[in-house]
Amino acid sequence: MANILAEVSAYLAKICANRPIHVIIFTALAASITYLSIFDYYLSTTSQFLDTQPLSFYHPSGNSDYSKWVQVKDSSDYASSDHLALVPIKFKKADASELPKNENFITGIDETEKLLLTSFNSAPETLESLTYLTNEEGVQFKIRKSHRIGRYYEYLKTLVVKFESLIKGAEPFDIILVTFAYIAMWFTFGQLFYEMKKLGSNFWLAFGSLLASAFAFLFALAFSTVVLKLNIPLISLTEGLPFLVATIGFKHKVAFTAPVLKALNSGNKKDISIVISDVVRSQAAIPLIKEQMVIVASFLLCSMLASNLSGLINFCILSAVILTVDIFFTFTFYASILSLKAQINKVHQEVTLVQALEEDGFSETAAESIASSSESPASVFHYNSSILSFKVAMIAGFMGLHLFALGTSWLYDDSASVDSVIDTTSVGQSLSKSVAANIPIGKMGTLVTIMPTKVYSKINLFTKVEDLTAAVLEKLSKAITDPLVSKFLFVLAGISVAINIYLLNATKTHLASTSSPSRVASVQKRKHSKSIDLGSRKSITSQDTEVVNSLSSKQASSTIISKPSQNSSNDNFKEAQIVEEASSDDQSSSSELDSQIESIEIRPLDELVDIMKAGKVKECGDEEVVELAATGKLPLYALEKQLGDKTRAVLIRRRAISRLADAPILNSSSLPWKHYDYDRVFGACCENVIGYMPLPVGVAGPLIIDGVPYHIPMATTEGCLVASTMRGCKAINAGGGVQTVLTNDGMTRGPCVTFPTLARTGAAKLWLDSEEGQKTIKSAFNSTSRFARLQHVQTAMAGTLLFIRFKTTTGDAMGMNMISKGVEFSLKYMVNECGFEDMEIISVSGNYCTDKKPAAINWIEGRGKSVVAEARIPKEMVQKVLKSDVDAVVQLNISKNLIGSAMAGSVGGFNAQAANLVTAVYLATGQDPAQNVESSNCITLMNKLPNGDLQISVSMPCIEVGTIGGGTVLEPQGAMLELLGVRGPHPTEPGANARQLAKIVASTVLAAELSLCCALAAGHLVQSHMNLNRKAAPVEEATSSSATPAVAAAPALTSATTESSPAEGLSASDVKRLEEGSKICIRS
Repeated sequence: MANILAEVSAYLAKICANRPIHVIIFTALAASITYLSIFDYYLSTTSQFLDTQPLSFYHPSGNSDYSKWVQVKDSSDYASSDHLALVPIKFKKADASELPKNENFITGIDETEKLLLTSFNSAPETLESLTYLTNEEGVQFKIRKSHRIGRYYEYLKTLVVKFESLIKGAEPFDIILVTFAYIAMWFTFGQLFYEMKKLGSNFWLAFGSLLASAFAFLFALAFSTVVLKLNIPLISLTEGLPFLVATIGFKHKVAFTAPVLKALNSGNKKDISIVISDVVRSQAAIPLIKEQMVIVASFLLCSMLASNLSGLINFCILSAVILTVDIFFTFTFYASILSLKAQINKVHQEVTLVQALEEDGFSETAAESIASSSESPASVFHYNSSILSFKVAMIAGFMGLHLFALGTSWLYDDSASVDSVIDTTSVGQSLSKSVAANIPIGKMGTLVTIMPTKVYSKINLFTKVEDLTAAVLEKLSKAITDPLVSKFLFVLAGISVAINIYLLNATKTHLASTSSPSRVASVQKRKHSKSIDLGSRKSITSQDTEVVNSLSSKQASSTIISKPSQNSSNDNFKEAQIVEEASSDDQSSSSELDSQIESIEIRPLDELVDIMKAGKVKECGDEEVVELAATGKLPLYALEKQLGDKTRAVLIRRRAISRLADAPILNSSSLPWKHYDYDRVFGACCENVIGYMPLPVGVAGPLIIDGVPYHIPMATTEGCLVASTMRGCKAINAGGGVQTVLTNDGMTRGPCVTFPTLARTGAAKLWLDSEEGQKTIKSAFNSTSRFARLQHVQTAMAGTLLFIRFKTTTGDAMGMNMISKGVEFSLKYMVNECGFEDMEIISVSGNYCTDKKPAAINWIEGRGKSVVAEARIPKEMVQKVLKSDVDAVVQLNISKNLIGSAMAGSVGGFNAQAANLVTAVYLATGQDPAQNVESSNCITLMNKLPNGDLQISVSMPCIEVGTIGGGTVLEPQGAMLELLGVRGPHPTEPGANARQLAKIVASTVLAAELSLCCALAAGHLVQSHMNLNRKAAPVEEATSSSATPAVAAAPALTSATTESSPAEGLSASDVKRLEEGSKICIRS
């Protein structure tokens, strides 16, 4: 049974998540109809509380006698009598002296109240003529109509009065209990928003949960009152629902949401609807249904036991129905909200990534290709303050409009204010004596009908705004209810829904096409088959493949089955085929391949040139295209454009260059080229591609950085580097890990400009340094990008040359292309708009940046990310893990990294091997390796703490990294960024991923610095000890003819020698430890 429920729930969730707009709109329409039905039901059942029927009193003919006034129910029985209308008039916020006068007014009990006495038949016309009244001082009053803004003040007053009356008639314990229930209910609402915020959504998930529960309540209430015929008064709902909400809460929706978001954010390649369905089937359905059904059974049991309490029975049944409908809505309506929001945000992330890549210099085609195939590990739901404010404002506006337009209330009505007319102190109801005395008695008797109270207020700014708003809404309401307009709006709404559904389906198709491995493979296969399908004329590619396969089968010592990743571009080889790694004699392979190629007939060059001019190069065979390229007829850089197949272009370029450069090695697999996504390379990373260069990638770590463990990828060919870093990580983790501080974040570009005279150059410098100049340039620069934000401009003069150093944040991109675009625009803006028409731009980069060159300005001012990383290593770890001593490593750091670098005149080179680690991490994560020049600027400091522990820090002011653009778009490098948790743009805080990567780089340098310095220090101690042994040899030989441990001779040294030796008192275990330490990773 449980499995059946799980499968049914999963099926419903899949259907609703696959068609979210259909489900949401249908449910909303059904809920609206249900709401109106419930509204009508309760309005009819509570009409006895509203004095909507006017009261009528009759006095027979003759003299006026108060005792003869009687209340009548049917006024038609007195049709021959004089029928008068008595309308109570109230004047708001007006003294008796301010009241206007009228011949038809009589005074009521209160001096501020008047009664309008007029013929019943002419009452509407009389009231219409009295819409405006003016007193003797010229102050105008106007009738205050129902359903206006001011009426809600009366609602509030009436609510307070009724609340007070309820409190007076209730027990203190009941008051405390109900108050506590309402507080608990609002706390539950707040807790829902808090829990959903922890899951990654600040608004929509919580709002969707509330909406789903509200709809469930509406349907359950309608079912209970209409189908089950339960009598559930409003007072029971107002008292019971807070207890139900506070007791049950929304934990089931949070429990359902958490695994769904985890699955969506895990990089799952399945369709969103399938992901939600799988979560329902495997994790959510059975426990949630079981929990809800236990509560439902409890309510039903309670209704059976409370046989004498009809109100409690009805509410328990209602609660059971609400919970049943709510769990159904959780797996249907709420699942559709999750799906819709996930799909919208997925598209939004892709669009944002495309924009960021285009700003970083990528072509539009390359940016779209990369974005469509990238899977961001960032949260599906994220926060945007401006969007959230708009959402809240729209919801508040909708609710306000609803209240304003549908202002009918059970709490307040004008007709109830007849206290000045009716005497309620006696048994029954009768006219008050003061009023009855002013009513004339007709020959056939008099019938008086008391009409609803009319309220007048002074005309002021508020009433004018109210009238204008009401008039606009009234016109709008009439327009909407017009038969033609309403049909047009309905059709328009239907078209809008259809368009949204179409766009959503198109988006889903696009996402599926970019994430399905089989689809990507089939598309590439069709592309290749099209390029080689020449009818009777075969492409050389297929024959080459057979040759290579046959050769590899003979020569390879082993074969590896390889399946390309879904994001990689397929080439001439099928998915899951054998990847051949020839292990011997590439020359023989090349010669056999050449012999196969020579046996194929190639058309004349002139004919091939004509085909090329006709734009049909892709119809030529591979060897024919090679002939065109080798003879210079077809440029090598144009192969991708001409062939429309980037993988085939790489293969042909290899063959052409192997012929041009007489390098048959390119016809072998020595430089690999297969199974690579060249779509990400073309227009983004490299030109004239002939393959890719594999580099071994090692992993160091885990290294705890600011409390979070990281496994750090390193691409290097230097042995012992990863092992050395691993050793440093182990020692650092023992001390609690690395603590980092990012002190600066700003990429720079320093253009060079010149002016005709020195005075003009100086004027430009002074203007740029001024507050006005900084503000103007910042505004111009920031207009060029959604991500780049100019921080400040720094200037320097050299004769008539002016160097301007722009420093700007660039989001998660390294940002050189982004900032260059902003710099070019800012300089043009200076020329065209700022009065510097005589300025000449020498170069957009004047080496004042400074990029990829050692420079003191980078060391002092910083460039990119400036990070300081620090760690504290217990002295025991220095001895046991690093095989060294704290004093020795501190002294080595001073002598080597500080004094030695100073003697060499180094700028930023006060370290042991920062460049090693920076380059290794840069290569592994797709950074620009040439920027290792300035990124490796580092000063390493070490101190011995009072407790004997080692304190080490690195300060790196120029770490230039990004997590989008450049080499990060390549799948292997992107995978390493994902390993670190910083792939792509950060969804809520632009630049956060790049800043975290900079901290990781600095921490890795710290670990390697520690390990190498300790190894060097250990080697120094061993050498000192060996020197000590040689000095003690004569004593050793005189005292013993047998071999004696070296440390045994140490006490025989003179005191002077012992004091001068750094190896004094070394035991045999110390010597062994230092020897091990000096050998570990010393090559690094």
